[in-house]
Amino acid sequence: MIKFLIIGICLLFPILCYLVFLVPIKEFSLEKNNLYFSFTLVGVFFFLFILSKTIEIEIIFFFIPLVIAYLLRKENIALFLSLSLLIIYNYLDITKFLIVLLVITSYFIISKLVKKKSFFLIFSFISILFLLIIFRVKFSLLILDIAFFFIYLKLIFLAFKRMEFISSLCLKTKELEKERNIKNSIFKLTHELKNPLAVCNGYIEMMDLANKEKSQEYFSILKSEIKRSLTIINDFSSLGKIKDLEKEELDIYYVLEEIKDTLKPMFNSKNADIILNNDKEIYLEGDYSRLKQVFVNLLKNALEAKNKENILINIKAYELKDRVKVTIKDNGCGMTKEQLEHIEDIFYTTKENGSGLGLPYCKEIIELHGGNINFKSIKDKGTTVTLYFPNK
Repeated sequence: MIKFLIIGICLLFPILCYLVFLVPIKEFSLEKNNLYFSFTLVGVFFFLFILSKTIEIEIIFFFIPLVIAYLLRKENIALFLSLSLLIIYNYLDITKFLIVLLVITSYFIISKLVKKKSFFLIFSFISILFLLIIFRVKFSLLILDIAFFFIYLKLIFLAFKRMEFISSLCLKTKELEKERNIKNSIFKLTHELKNPLAVCNGYIEMMDLANKEKSQEYFSILKSEIKRSLTIINDFSSLGKIKDLEKEELDIYYVLEEIKDTLKPMFNSKNADIILNNDKEIYLEGDYSRLKQVFVNLLKNALEAKNKENILINIKAYELKDRVKVTIKDNGCGMTKEQLEHIEDIFYTTKENGSGLGLPYCKEIIELHGGNINFKSIKDKGTTVTLYFPNK
């Protein structure tokens, strides 16, 4: 009985390793799972072979990984195990060796002709009984051998079936994650395109073709906003993953002045004003188009946070020792402590028609510049957004 227990440990130990270490991997794929499955069955066979050097093991237990491979339709590993089995038992006399070869060959033929697992199990039982008789196992051990063979076979088969179920769940989870990323990208794309399109629409409505000078100025802004739209589309062409930044030396106040001029019609229509406290020129290394998108998002958020007749937005840039600090302060509706805790969460929004994607997108761009962003807000008092960028 102790021998059967030791055989059981050798059979089940690689399976347990497969369960504990190989299934919950992060980078799961069907190819990797098939590879791990093959290693596990070879491990079972290898452990039995090592054990056979210490204690006598009936040949039928070496057939367990082989039967499992055929039951789970893993023909390549089944052929490898069959060859290994023949190599191990090549010392047998010619009659017994041919019988083992006949059984192994019949397994292959039956697996090809019959798809029902129940039939294959019945055939396995008959062949195992035949091998036990040929190898003259004592009748007192015959029942134990058959019983433990099918107990271990059943346990290992159930373990692998459970693994197939978990593998299927992992693959479905991966597909759902991929689908979720696609949906996120679509939401983010539509959200970010609203800003330049809204600006374009505003200028088109104000355009007077009779005033060529003014129209020329508007056309320049329209061209800039269309270019920004194309940049946004390019950023999301690969599931929203932003590509390499095109950095250049920028005067932060020049960028802000340009944005202020661009958004002026929108702010004037809502009795809002932007005050730039530009004491001196402050430079940083950044991607012009993407930083512009960040500031447009933040200023638009401040504008939509209106709870008074006149909303005022103060922008100030500071040149610190090793970084540039930019603050955007508004006197809008502000946020509660709970809202502030979730402000950077994707899909979280305090707006009725918001998507909750603008700030995560801004944060992503700022972090790509090596900077960071934080928020301070008091309900009904206003919000202060602070951005930090590396000093050039």
